[in-house]
Amino acid sequence: MIKGRYGWWLLSLLAGLLTACGEDDYHYPSVKMEFLTAHAGAEGSLHSILTDEGKTYRVIEDATNVQVEANSSVRLVSNYGMTVAPDGTSGVKLYAAARTVSPIPQSAQEFKEGIKTDPADSLSIWMGLDYLNITLNVKAQGSKHTFHFIEDKVIANAETGHKEVYLTLYHDANQDAGYTQRAYLSVPLRSYVVEGTKRMTIHFSLHTYSGEMKTYDFDYIPLF
Repeated sequence: MIKGRYGWWLLSLLAGLLTACGEDDYHYPSVKMEFLTAHAGAEGSLHSILTDEGKTYRVIEDATNVQVEANSSVRLVSNYGMTVAPDGTSGVKLYAAARTVSPIPQSAQEFKEGIKTDPADSLSIWMGLDYLNITLNVKAQGSKHTFHFIEDKVIANAETGHKEVYLTLYHDANQDAGYTQRAYLSVPLRSYVVEGTKRMTIHFSLHTYSGEMKTYDFDYIPLF
């Protein structure tokens, strides 16, 4: 299993989530796998989700084992589908979910044990609402991998309201190697939004297994 420094999870989504029931007239529910933000109520159970398209849905049924603090929000990667409650209202059912690696980036000085930039390959990377979402391929077998985000520098132009944020993937593989597994990460960007910020360019870099240093550039326009 791959874990982060604070207990983040690598999600192994159920490959056989929807199995055949042997009935010709059975209709499979439409299930999506997406990054999203989930909100919990006073008892710590998930009561709503906010998608990266900005849509909010009530959680009608939760088949996951995710436990969160009361009245808090958590970043997840989840299989979910639309459903209808007994009272006729619509919402979603969560079939499987796990926390993404989503700590606020820190400067190099904050990593007291030093910087680790072990390789990983980017399977996909894209902007989603206030997050940069990343799916990685990593070679792992048994050790705990730690992920974080290193803030290399921030350049702000007060006149134009444009800010450039340079980030590097922190990855400590703990000398582990094995077969390819996926890790799911979300970089929270909202902390970079201050008064006067109109647009940001995010430069995200990581070391790959081929020995390259790859950098991905994305524009981020905050929604106020």
